[in-house]
Amino acid sequence: MDGGFEGIYREHVTPLWRYVRVRVPCDADAEDVISEVFVAAMKSWERYDPAHGTVGAWLTGIARHGVADWWRRSGREIPVEAVADDRPATEDDPESATLRRLADDEVRAHLAVLTTRERDAVALRFGARLSSPEIGAALGISAPAARMLVYRAVGKLRKEVV
Repeated sequence: MDGGFEGIYREHVTPLWRYVRVRVPCDADAEDVISEVFVAAMKSWERYDPAHGTVGAWLTGIARHGVADWWRRSGREIPVEAVADDRPATEDDPESATLRRLADDEVRAHLAVLTTRERDAVALRFGARLSSPEIGAALGISAPAARMLVYRAVGKLRKEVV
């Protein structure tokens, strides 16, 4: 493995963690999955082929499999409405932490109206901040289909929120 993997980790760990965190119940579970994702990526780094997509899309594919494996080991599908946020409130600004936690809980409750595929697309777009071509590659669909999937999911959420 070349010395550039540390830079790849630094660039991609936050968006991948946000994606995984939307898909698993708590921070500790997300941290476990992310650790497994980067271990798997390091082990298979020599096989990464830039001709097949960006590093971000490749890592997101590994993360999607990691989330699926986590749920398979847990023996259940993610209950979106029951997902709790276990981030501790910051001591320097507890009001902001409380408001953020309430907003996160509200968003998770609204996500329950989406199908699993729609939630995945929304998490990839807004959690991992992937582009439509990258979302398409991760989900095995075309970029226009990925764009439409996200658009329709956001439309469903908009109707739910309003």
